[in-house]
Amino acid sequence: MRKRLLYLIMIGLGCLLLPLGALTATAQPEPEPKTKLLEKSLTMYELDREIARLSGEEKLLDKRIEETSGKVKQSAKLVEEQQQKTEKVIRSYYTGERRSLLLALVGVRSLQDALYVWEQLQTLLDNDRQTIDDYKQRYQTYKTEQAKLETDRRLLADTKAAFVAEKEKRLQAQEEVDRLLAASKNREQLEQEMNALRTSWEERGLPLFEQYFASLSEAMQHLPELLGQNSGMISIKGLAPKVTIGDEQLNRFLQQKSKTLEGFSFSFQDNAIMAGGKSGNVAISIKGRYIIENKPNNAVRFTIDSLTFNGYAMPESTAKSLEKRYDLSFYPTKLAPFIQATEVKIATGTMTIALKIGL
Repeated sequence: MRKRLLYLIMIGLGCLLLPLGALTATAQPEPEPKTKLLEKSLTMYELDREIARLSGEEKLLDKRIEETSGKVKQSAKLVEEQQQKTEKVIRSYYTGERRSLLLALVGVRSLQDALYVWEQLQTLLDNDRQTIDDYKQRYQTYKTEQAKLETDRRLLADTKAAFVAEKEKRLQAQEEVDRLLAASKNREQLEQEMNALRTSWEERGLPLFEQYFASLSEAMQHLPELLGQNSGMISIKGLAPKVTIGDEQLNRFLQQKSKTLEGFSFSFQDNAIMAGGKSGNVAISIKGRYIIENKPNNAVRFTIDSLTFNGYAMPESTAKSLEKRYDLSFYPTKLAPFIQATEVKIATGTMTIALKIGL
């Protein structure tokens, strides 16, 4: 009887603990509503900035397309006029209109007459050549303007598509913020904190990012100096040299180049680059990587995967904006004009760039 009772008690306890264990195993931690709300408010602010930028870019492209369209029409008209002149010149050689001058040169009776006819013939030939050259130049101008117009039209289409996408993201972020505020008992306090965070980002966070990126962009132009000072970073095997840079070496070099970067550092991790800095109560961090780019030029380009400001994740548009404004790339041709990068590998503490020598 006791054994049976003990058995039933154990089964009961197991049933009680089973749901708890299952819940513990499947539950996923979620950000606190307040943290999520503040992060979304920053996202809205940055999306508003990106939407304003895209709107301005769209207006500039509209104006540029209008101007270029006018130039294309004018170029087409000039090409048509010059084409008629060129066709007339070419036709004259086929119909024999220029033959009379050649016959006149053959039939002259004095050296003075020969020189005169020769000068006239030279002048005519020069004018004919200039007519043909003018046509070629105006046609090339027309083709250049036409290509520029097509490029601007593609850019405008891309900009409009990006504008629509960012507006949709903005709408979704607004709906999420409204939902979180509606569920809170301290709406007024949260709205004050949202405004304070946006102000902090605008006045201190974004300027700190811009300050670091501007200094990094300038310092990265001198990266070949680091390699020149440390020949051990370069290993040569046949026509395939490699450059291996340690994160500590890179940090020392960058901080020597700019005092602004004394509070900023890179950390090479497995297939990723972490970077960050702090100024007062503002902390920023960057996660990214270097990739090989061959157009328009061969380069080892830094691309940003994520940004955070005081622990809050920033939207993709912020990262892309900084990428576009500040060039953190490394150009192998600055080492030598015949060198190209072919591969980048990032491991804990080091970054290795494989190069090739093109002869």
